[in-house]
Amino acid sequence: MLQFKLFFLFLAYVLCGHSQPRLVALNENYALEDDFNWIPDATGNILFFNANNLYKAQKGQLPKFTQSIRATGEITQLLPINAFKTILFSDDQQQLCILDNTFSPNGNCIDLEDFEIQNAKLCAVSVRPNLIYVLDEFNSTLLLVDFIDLKVTQSVLNVAALIGRELNIIELKEHNNELFALNADGSVLVFDMFLNLKGQLSSKLNALNFWNDYIVELKGNEVEFSSLNNSQMSYTIKCEEASSLSVHGNSFYFSKNGALTTYELKSQ
Repeated sequence: MLQFKLFFLFLAYVLCGHSQPRLVALNENYALEDDFNWIPDATGNILFFNANNLYKAQKGQLPKFTQSIRATGEITQLLPINAFKTILFSDDQQQLCILDNTFSPNGNCIDLEDFEIQNAKLCAVSVRPNLIYVLDEFNSTLLLVDFIDLKVTQSVLNVAALIGRELNIIELKEHNNELFALNADGSVLVFDMFLNLKGQLSSKLNALNFWNDYIVELKGNEVEFSSLNNSQMSYTIKCEEASSLSVHGNSFYFSKNGALTTYELKSQ
């Protein structure tokens, strides 16, 4: 009985007490061009990119660096690793290129066909140095590739057959040493760090956003936090209504009507 009371008090403190965080506007606003994608780098700057062009905006200011890259092919994804290294994935060229902090290629690009990857669709970085996840759409294969030693360290073949249904994975993200794969129908598969299938999230999502041990979802003018460890532990924070949300560390990026606004999550 005493243990139950202590747990109840702890739960009330977490959800209602002083530890509940709040969103603080950073007054960093960016205009979004229709054909540009974006992602924050490891230092909080925003990387904007489209087919063969990319630029870095710093704290809402004009581009700090710009670059037009033709040799790498069309840019499908930019995957920041740290302040000095970003991975560029090109779907049409089926290759990975390592860029430095001025967007200059660092060495030769890596041909994914060298790993017997036939049709790479998506990539995701790992917190483990030199490792990157690759989704090969052919036969729905997931691979963990060492892009420095140039070898496949782990793979799982035919994920669709493994779960017994058709897959159309649209996003990959590692969080807390687990890989989350978002399917087009909103279902989310969860793999461990060795690509063993652990299961599926109980709720459907439209994007993969995490903060600490929580799934983060944008619902109208609220941000909902749902515990990954206990579905009963959740809370919401009021926000300006937006069309989409992207979470990176403690930074929350809201986009609406061609504008991108940055907030930081802080404790009360």
